[in-house]
Amino acid sequence: MSRFHARGLGVALALGLALVWPGHSLSADDDPLARFEGALAQSAEGGLVPGARGSVVTVLEGKRRIEIPLTYLGTYRNFSGPGYDLHLVQLEGPEAERVGVAAGMSGSPVYFDGKMIGALAYRLGFMPKTAIGGVTPIEDILDAAREEQQGQPSDSGISPIATPVSAVGLSSGARAWLAPHLAEAGLMLSAGGAGGDGGSAERSLEPGSPVGVELVRGDMRIAATGTVTWVEGDRVYAFGHPFLGSGRVEMPMVSAEVIHTLADLAGSFKLSNIGGELGAVVEDRHAAIVGQMGRRARMIPVDLSVHGADYGDADYSFEVIRSPTLAPVLSAVSVMTALQTSAGYSQTATLMARGRVRMRDLPDLPLEMAVAGTAGSDPSGLLAAELVGILGALWRSPFGDPGVLGIELAVEARREIVRYKLEELHYDREALRPGDTLEVRCVLRPYRGDPITKLLTLQLPERLPEDGRLVLVVGNPRNVDVALGNVLSQRFRSAEDPAGYIGVLADLHAPHRLTALVVERGGAVIAGGDAYSQLPPTAERLLATRNKGTRRRAAAYSPIASAETALDGPIAGTLQIRLRVQSGGTRNN
Repeated sequence: MSRFHARGLGVALALGLALVWPGHSLSADDDPLARFEGALAQSAEGGLVPGARGSVVTVLEGKRRIEIPLTYLGTYRNFSGPGYDLHLVQLEGPEAERVGVAAGMSGSPVYFDGKMIGALAYRLGFMPKTAIGGVTPIEDILDAAREEQQGQPSDSGISPIATPVSAVGLSSGARAWLAPHLAEAGLMLSAGGAGGDGGSAERSLEPGSPVGVELVRGDMRIAATGTVTWVEGDRVYAFGHPFLGSGRVEMPMVSAEVIHTLADLAGSFKLSNIGGELGAVVEDRHAAIVGQMGRRARMIPVDLSVHGADYGDADYSFEVIRSPTLAPVLSAVSVMTALQTSAGYSQTATLMARGRVRMRDLPDLPLEMAVAGTAGSDPSGLLAAELVGILGALWRSPFGDPGVLGIELAVEARREIVRYKLEELHYDREALRPGDTLEVRCVLRPYRGDPITKLLTLQLPERLPEDGRLVLVVGNPRNVDVALGNVLSQRFRSAEDPAGYIGVLADLHAPHRLTALVVERGGAVIAGGDAYSQLPPTAERLLATRNKGTRRRAAAYSPIASAETALDGPIAGTLQIRLRVQSGGTRNN
């Protein structure tokens, strides 16, 4: 028995469709979608038997809804969890033979004997010879606005129909970079796309109409498109499967127009234009997304300024959806596109970026990045990857929504490749004693030209460990951290509140900073997101008392002195040297 019938029939809405003959276009004037009060959508238990003939209503071009005939095959029981069934159907006729089950059909309403049973939402196989689809039952779709749905698609060779994503103003390089990131979220970046006038949006939607979820707006637009299943008052039900599966959400709901449905053996898909804002998607559940007409979705502003080289001076403004899954990627691709579409854009460039993430109720997170192009790497792509790494770590916080209010970034460009490789270290070879000043000369080889030397001065503390326990490590901050056993990762795992977690992120310095550390083997404790070194027994006991509920672990190294200097490009390479300590506390003569 389905979950719908097990709960009782009182939760269902009465849905119906006046019979429309195959091949007849559905228009608003026909008004074929009528609500049958007191009637129930048919299900397998309600008389639907294999071989029954029905139809799916969708748009393949423009906004003209058409009917595609289909045959009911059976019901896949408990497809995605107890009580979550899936009806299987075979699409038929010339349109089915041409495009099959196309990306963008998700949510298209399916009717038998004049009544809606659900939404076309899944496809079977990778290159099937027949167009077999899965239909999410209407009762589960209507529940998407009322309960926390917990079902998950099974690993059964049945997958949600891909959701095509249209992008306006996206550069070709950014498209290639973005496509695999979207694919990880079950989204397919389609070719082309154009933005309509935001003020010209049609203010009504009906079952079978295309509908969009806007992901980025401003100086560029990105939106995913699917199909409306049902409209009830100001509520719009669509897709028939999760979009990102994020639960309660805020995402702009926009009108859309299908330019053409491209037939492709590897998977047909709809090419769509993005229209104006209609409302907001407020629920992203297992069986559907739910939109509310007239509501305004809050988004995250991204402000970018670009200066230097042949780029000139330019300012860009975007807004991205408040999604832990996509916000980092969308922010990064917006920056990448702005750089690549500049008239002075060049791959042989060096980009230095500084900025901040404005937080609600927490200190701002500083941003600092440095990248240089190579023969096979685009600097804008490298910068995008850096930004995704930092923002992704922020949104992966174990403490939930980080409360991001906005992102600000200023990029300074140089027209040549500037990067360095650390090759040699030179320092006073005499044994060290407490309080000494250690001068380290670092020899770096630039991308082109002669080696340069940078001096780093480190002030040693008044207490030094026994000989054989001190090590000098030099390189960029991230490489140094790896050489010391990934202390930052351990600090992330030990953070006990959002402020501590963001504090660790703030210590993730850019690779253009030449950093030197003198460290002692052992002797450090990591707790509460911080690293403590050279602690006397009394302080150890106080730390243990303060951090009773946190994980405390010993670190491989304990920093005792540090120095850094900023260069005009990123640095590669790390060098380590074991230091000698003067016995008896006096210097050799």
